[in-house]
Amino acid sequence: MKIIITIFILLLGSIYCDSPQETIVQGCTDPEACNYNSNADEENDSCLFDDCLGVCGGDAVIDCTGICGGAYATDDCGECIHPVNQAYLWNSTCSGCMDESADNYDESAIFDDGSCIEEFPPGWLLVWNDEFNGETINGANWAHEVWSPGHVNNELQAYTSRPENSYIDNGHLVIQALHENYNDANYTSARLNSAGKGEIQYGRFDIRAKVPLGQGTWPAIWMLGSNIGSVGWPECGEIDIMEHVNNSNNILSSIHTSACYHSLPNYPDGCPDYNITCPDGCWQPNTSGTTLAQVDDWHVYGMIWNENSLTFSIDNQPFMTVNRPINSNTQSWPFDQDFFLILNLAIGGDWPGNPDNNIFPITFEIDYVRVYEAE
Repeated sequence: MKIIITIFILLLGSIYCDSPQETIVQGCTDPEACNYNSNADEENDSCLFDDCLGVCGGDAVIDCTGICGGAYATDDCGECIHPVNQAYLWNSTCSGCMDESADNYDESAIFDDGSCIEEFPPGWLLVWNDEFNGETINGANWAHEVWSPGHVNNELQAYTSRPENSYIDNGHLVIQALHENYNDANYTSARLNSAGKGEIQYGRFDIRAKVPLGQGTWPAIWMLGSNIGSVGWPECGEIDIMEHVNNSNNILSSIHTSACYHSLPNYPDGCPDYNITCPDGCWQPNTSGTTLAQVDDWHVYGMIWNENSLTFSIDNQPFMTVNRPINSNTQSWPFDQDFFLILNLAIGGDWPGNPDNNIFPITFEIDYVRVYEAE
């Protein structure tokens, strides 16, 4: 009996082992997928779909401008921006001062941009500023001018947009001049302007900066009329908030108009009567200066500009006021329009003369630029 049972079990095992096994096919079971497998019995999460360019499994999408494969994206403020070419604008519309104790606290900001100012000067409201607290120069505020040497004033430097010549360091804009061979120049530096980005008519201007000392250096904080492209210089007008040359301990401020500038044959006698006033005595009908014991320390270079006058100061101490002439016109007073700011460090040229090559590298530093309007 045991033999019969054993034989029966062996026969059943033989029958079972010889039976064909059912094969399970895994694959994409979604008919809308570009790799749909009609023979698949079981989904294995392998489905792929055509992107907007028709590439199976591709990653091209329609960007925020409606272009398939476009490079624009929506930032955290909801703005459609190119993340590379317009990186300086990324999240800018919802960034601001988030310190509630600051005078420029922005309750709508969701990102702090480092622009907080503890207290405005009495009677003034901030309208434009750069605290230079970012990692890079803010392209929303400044553009680089790229020039070859000799472009103006027989200056020797090439102006570049390279980070070697202008960069942000420890909350300061640094403009660095170098002695090097570069594009037919022996010196390089940087010149930044706010044209089309920060153009202002009237107000209070406070710029905290630290000038270098060195033969051949010419740092400046100044302004040109926004119509320079159509009328040229000096018709556009020029406002020099601060100029310094070489190792001097003098700081100068000036205006230039088509009726009064240094190259006119009858300068300075032919200048209009600007009724210029200076507590320590005026130097020219359109220019004056002041002497600083520590000229290369940090100082606030200021100007208050209204429809009738421009008053220049250092550390809130006025040293020159230029007044609108009687019966003025655009030749004598082109200052009833928007102007843009310029920050630069020139090397050599008509005024400072040839540089001492032992001073390089040398830097001009700016801590902040603040522009206010009267309340």
